[in-house]
Amino acid sequence: MACDDSNRELGTEPRQQTRREFMGRAICAGAAAGLSNLRGIAAMAEQEAAKTPSPLPIAHVVRAYSAQMMPVSVVHRTILKDALEESVKLIAGEEDTSDAWHRILKPDDVILIKFNQSGAENIGTTRAMATELVESLQKAGWSPSQLMLLEAVGTNPSLLRTTRQPDRRWQHEKVKFGACGRDSFVAALDQATAIINVPFIKTHHMTTLTGCLKNLSHGLIQHPARFHDGACDPAIAEIVASDAIRSKVRLNIMNGIRCVVEGGPKADPDALVSCNTLLVGVDPVACDATAFGFLNEVRSLRGKPPLLKGASLPIHLQSATKRRIGQSDLERIRVTRVDV
Repeated sequence: MACDDSNRELGTEPRQQTRREFMGRAICAGAAAGLSNLRGIAAMAEQEAAKTPSPLPIAHVVRAYSAQMMPVSVVHRTILKDALEESVKLIAGEEDTSDAWHRILKPDDVILIKFNQSGAENIGTTRAMATELVESLQKAGWSPSQLMLLEAVGTNPSLLRTTRQPDRRWQHEKVKFGACGRDSFVAALDQATAIINVPFIKTHHMTTLTGCLKNLSHGLIQHPARFHDGACDPAIAEIVASDAIRSKVRLNIMNGIRCVVEGGPKADPDALVSCNTLLVGVDPVACDATAFGFLNEVRSLRGKPPLLKGASLPIHLQSATKRRIGQSDLERIRVTRVDV
């Protein structure tokens, strides 16, 4: 049935509509209105879809373990080297360690390797980690002048002398972090084109967990104490979202050789557990979310309750995901376990 009614000839009288013609016009009008409504609904759906960001990609974290990585009080460096390099190869999808590093980093990168000085002396694993990491990068082609170690407490002095010295002063210009305030970054960020983030895995009395994100946020600014309100939220996410950090982070290597399972960020001897584990990934949020579950596993084995009730994650991880810094949905984090 055609919906267009042909015009009557000029000067003729209109004839009376038949019932069939009347019904036909009504059906056509209804169909046109329905089509218009559907188009409107489709347009609204498109607008809503544009407002809704696409899901964050599935993140990959490698969990490398060896019971012999630190069997007593000294790190077994050969095992640590194997765990580190196997993890890097798996993350990069390469069979050769040098190829893996070159997939993660550029040949001309100046690399800031950011450790965590809080509790480092008691934990006692930074020296071995720094040594193996620097040696692996040098074998892959990066010169000592391209490597800067920041907060590498207890590291061999000769290693610190041969690598490039980071500028420990503060940038002159202050950066605004959302609504949280302003502060200056360490000037070493001006020197660096890439960051390898090497935090410990520890509990924290304010943020529940301190790992990749907090090592970057509060470890690279001049006045970290100013950004502790609200369990450091949303400060952690806002600071890490800054281009000076976010654009340069290439890899996160969570040092879980010995973990702080309670009372953190201090590393009291009674709170230290030999976990002989590294968590490695490109996504700092996914690494932290994995580390949070890992800490709860360790606590459970020691008869301690979960760090948070239910299946909750620390709020700063949720905020980091909302700002699309990384993935915190455990169902969208692929963890590859490797025994070395």
